[in-house]
Amino acid sequence: MSSSSTSIDIEHLCKELLKEVPDSMQTTLREEICIYHVPLNIRRVNEDAYTPQVICIGPIHQKNENQVMKDLKRRYFKQFFNRLPKEKREQFQKELLSTIKDCEVEIRNCYEDDSFELCKDPKEFLKMIQWDVVFILELFLKTREFKEDSEDMSQDIYKYDCIIGKSWLRAAVQRDLILLENQLPFRILDKLYTIATKYIKPDCSSFLKLTSDYFEEYNETKIKPPNILHFTCLVRFFLSSGHPSAIYNSTIIDCKTATRLEEAGMKFKPLENECLLNIRAWNDDPEREGMIKKGELHVPTLEIDDHTESVLRNLMALEQCHFPKEAYICQYVRFLDLLVDTAEDADLLIKSKVIINSLGKSADVARMIDELCNGIVEVSSCYNRLAEKLDKYSDSWCNKSKAFLRRQYFSNVWIGTGTVVGLFVLFITLQNFVRSFL
Repeated sequence: MSSSSTSIDIEHLCKELLKEVPDSMQTTLREEICIYHVPLNIRRVNEDAYTPQVICIGPIHQKNENQVMKDLKRRYFKQFFNRLPKEKREQFQKELLSTIKDCEVEIRNCYEDDSFELCKDPKEFLKMIQWDVVFILELFLKTREFKEDSEDMSQDIYKYDCIIGKSWLRAAVQRDLILLENQLPFRILDKLYTIATKYIKPDCSSFLKLTSDYFEEYNETKIKPPNILHFTCLVRFFLSSGHPSAIYNSTIIDCKTATRLEEAGMKFKPLENECLLNIRAWNDDPEREGMIKKGELHVPTLEIDDHTESVLRNLMALEQCHFPKEAYICQYVRFLDLLVDTAEDADLLIKSKVIINSLGKSADVARMIDELCNGIVEVSSCYNRLAEKLDKYSDSWCNKSKAFLRRQYFSNVWIGTGTVVGLFVLFITLQNFVRSFL
């Protein structure tokens, strides 16, 4: 082959390669991105945990939306419009669609990947956002009204509602609304809710307040959230607000399991209505001594049910993608994973009421906790010093000996009393024996 033909071939190849790299392709992500595809190495561990089961929101999973999902949205769409005076319904819909159209680029820029098949058609994009927004607004308004009516036993206006009237479906829909890939930008929802209030005037509550009330079960500390990105971000804020402040030194190398710690005399104390991440032990500062007894680990109560794994996994995925330097949920789950290695460890924490088990067997809890960190990258942890303190306590020969004696001889009042009496009798016998030689 001649050099000229070789040159032509290379030139042709260069042009082909350049065609595969469009000018619009960037090497850095847009600053506005806040809604991500779950990384494959995390997703493959449990795909169902990241996939909506009842309701699809936003563009990522729209292709998977079945007729049942569509019917739920359309029912709620119709019910929302029933809140408006008939003469204002058309005007509201025009303003809603016009605002969505004006915000189309802003909405698209929030997603990591804007190559969604359904989004290529602007008309379909507008319809999709409208269905989803109105569904969410109606769901949140109905949920608030349902909670208010529940206080009055004579009222039950949503007894036969297709979602609110079924407790399992209410929980399933809420679970889907926490999924990372199943989100709309919060600021867009807020903007469209503001438009809606001009027509239906539900009350003076902001959309942030309405949303916080919907997800209130995750807000144990009753904290008011700041500006948020979406619902996944809101739930993460609720669970991590008030996290322990600490210097991030390194990853936790090791920490004794719950049963190993108990063998050294450690006691686990449940905490209610506290930030989930606020796990703490005794303080070595003499001025603060007595706040927590030495040998006690105080742990906020974690309720584990059928949706817990999905919620934690999606919060961890968000942190991996958007908050890698503030991965508080990841750090918490990693520390919990070190405490729980076997069914016996899980059973101990369940008996201590640190974990409320609504999942099944203790082995199921241990398996769930064990697999949560698969694929998760951990750089640092706020539980380093706590893990070191627990290990040091567990390795102490004195603590192990005292714990052994408590278990062996003082496990109940009768054994403990018998042991004391026996030692007293032995002491008197030895004393009399020595006196006999004097």
